[in-house]
Amino acid sequence: MRMGKAWEDPALDRALPQVRTGRLEHGLELIKQARGDHELRALRVVELADAAAAHTASLSRQAQDDPDALLWLGAARVKHAWQIRGGSYAKYVGAKRFQSFWQVLDEAEAPLRQAAQALPDDPVPWDQLQWHAMGMSAGRDELDDIWKELTARDPHLYTGHYSRTQALCEKWYGSRHELLAFARETAASAPTGDPVTAMLALAHFEIAWDENDDTPAQEFLEGYFGDPAVADELSRAADRWRDGSRPHPRSLDAAHLFGAAFYFGGHLRRAQELLSETGRRVPEILPWSAASLTPGRRYARALRDLGLT
Repeated sequence: MRMGKAWEDPALDRALPQVRTGRLEHGLELIKQARGDHELRALRVVELADAAAAHTASLSRQAQDDPDALLWLGAARVKHAWQIRGGSYAKYVGAKRFQSFWQVLDEAEAPLRQAAQALPDDPVPWDQLQWHAMGMSAGRDELDDIWKELTARDPHLYTGHYSRTQALCEKWYGSRHELLAFARETAASAPTGDPVTAMLALAHFEIAWDENDDTPAQEFLEGYFGDPAVADELSRAADRWRDGSRPHPRSLDAAHLFGAAFYFGGHLRRAQELLSETGRRVPEILPWSAASLTPGRRYARALRDLGLT
């Protein structure tokens, strides 16, 4: 399984191994090429930031006044900081780790703001600033201001909506009610054929993951996604995407989110249709991590259950 690779961009596939070894020119060229294509640029910045998280010193020397390099540098610092922190709830993160996290994260803001100022139509720096603001505990007002800036530049950016979904989770700055309201509005207002409708499935997985304390994960997810009301609204959102769907670098991620929801809810024909397209490329976390500490294995089991292997 290719964990964390639920997206489509062959050029990025080829560049990532080179960037991980410090050959940064390959990554910078891809970010430059994607100017104006917000979805592709956002994907490349996220993935290249992860690949270059260990090379921020080299990136800093390259950045200077180059807005693409500044964007990449800021995003790589954000990614490095979150790698230090880890994905645990705050109460499980020690003081020393938090200190290191905040120190690295604090250094990400300046290059992101510079990139945003240099390329005023680009929404991608604002998406990265969402993660910066969450980590720095900047507060809801700051996050709302960043969200307004992002959506003024692109009202349907997939990665931007993914980040906003995280910000509206109860564990951060929102609530179950607000998260669902946001996800429903996103699905309803999305252009037909846009996979951003999958934010509704993501919101339901976040809620299910957070609510389940004692019930075995499989049993809880079957009950949650087997609820007719949940299944019905997810079916409408998936149909809005699939009717007139067009090429999009995040389509595989949407297929996993909707497909897993239908699989756990017992709607196997719909799950089979969606997951037949995802192959061996698997999201790193949700949806499959909601059912197992080894999401790749849980996804492989779903494929076997659906007769897809």
